[in-house]
Amino acid sequence: MRGVPKPEADIARRVREVVGDKAFITATFDPHGNEDEAFLAQADMAFCVKYFPHYDMHLQGERAARMLVRAIRGSFKPVHRTLRIPIIAPTVVMWTGASPWSDLIQRALIWEAREPDVFVNVFFGFPWSDVPDAGMSLQVLTNNDPDLAERVMRDMADWIWRRRQALLDTVKIYKAKEAVALAREAVAGGKGPVVLADYSDRSGYATWLLQEIVAQKLERTLIATIASPEAVRSVIESGAKPGDAFDAEIGGLFDESAGAPVRISGTLRSVGPATTARGHGKDWICVEFGKGNVLVLSPYLVQIVEPAELWQLGLEPRDFDVIAIKSRVHFRRGFDDSGFAPTILLVEPPEPFMGTVHLDALAYKHLTLADYYPYGSPSFAAGG
Repeated sequence: MRGVPKPEADIARRVREVVGDKAFITATFDPHGNEDEAFLAQADMAFCVKYFPHYDMHLQGERAARMLVRAIRGSFKPVHRTLRIPIIAPTVVMWTGASPWSDLIQRALIWEAREPDVFVNVFFGFPWSDVPDAGMSLQVLTNNDPDLAERVMRDMADWIWRRRQALLDTVKIYKAKEAVALAREAVAGGKGPVVLADYSDRSGYATWLLQEIVAQKLERTLIATIASPEAVRSVIESGAKPGDAFDAEIGGLFDESAGAPVRISGTLRSVGPATTARGHGKDWICVEFGKGNVLVLSPYLVQIVEPAELWQLGLEPRDFDVIAIKSRVHFRRGFDDSGFAPTILLVEPPEPFMGTVHLDALAYKHLTLADYYPYGSPSFAAGG
């Protein structure tokens, strides 16, 4: 939605105009929202997913439905407090599987466990939406107890502000050249399999990591996936079969963030349907090249979240020492939280393109970075 600084609040306003003041309105949110008091000025309740990766989406949906029924029946009178916290961060640092983000979520869960009918929404923020209210925020919902809502909100805000630097210092990011070299070292040291996660590729076409894998002659590497619709279409239209020669330029050219195409010469391993719901009904191409390498081509960006999505393509985990994927944090569900990969290296391109952790390189029009920590020194009194 372009030209609307607070789209969720605008939607809630429009719904309210239709249903009237007596109807209850609730919604569920992704934690990467830029939310403040505006939405709850129109709606009655909000329930935010707490975990990243998003394990509790269904739980929050059930919670919203259950509390909506209670509100209608009169056993829950929603009262809320909200507070914006002037901290802005790229989403790649927000993994809730490790401290301090896990500690933050645990604090919210403790408040929900201590007090009946308390619900704590922690919005991590989404810095690429270029709106004036980006950054972290809190919403606390109680059953007709505004003082409790205020107390919980202030406690949470104080914790966040005290840990603000730690919340930003959670991951190390490597340029592709260094990351590929480190992957080789990790494999040699028995610390594989290694995951190379390109967190910055928003089109799926980017070839920066693939370029380095080829240049450094990395072996036994699975690259999944590179968006290359032309190559996929060409293979399918030609009627090529497994075992046929493959030679084509892959990826690149979508925009400057994608880099240049990379020529891959090898053997067609398979042509078949995607194995993830995010690629349902499309065709994926597997190409063998180099020494034990497999490149998976898809028509568009795909985040591989679970290793099984790769093995269902007919690939075997024992055949690979390195897996290169396109994902910020969602991949940790299957590759990190599960204990699958002892070594994980987050990779970025040579320039700060859209999606970068270098927010000061972006040309914001509606947001002033100096209003947010760590790009400025904003005043914030969490205690009131």
